[in-house]
Amino acid sequence: MSGDRATAQRLEMLLVLQWLDEGMAVNGDVMLSVPTAAAELGLEGDEGLLSLMGALGILEEEGRVQVEWPSRPFDSAEARVLLSPDIARDAEALFGS
Repeated sequence: MSGDRATAQRLEMLLVLQWLDEGMAVNGDVMLSVPTAAAELGLEGDEGLLSLMGALGILEEEGRVQVEWPSRPFDSAEARVLLSPDIARDAEALFGS
């Protein structure tokens, strides 16, 4: 498994955990702080941020998440991430009450 794919899987799990922690929004909505997520995954410096962004791109290309960036130019520190219905359903079945 490539490092990028492994990072994408770790990021997906982090997003699911955050979604569960935030109360499991019906639409799979999660606010992602890019620097915080990178730090939580042990990705350091500019290279770590780029790795996280690449992982987010992989998840989006695979249809696992949908990413919406803020409309403010040059502000990419936070993104709104929508988990796919399949991921949200599976996570709710496994971890929900």
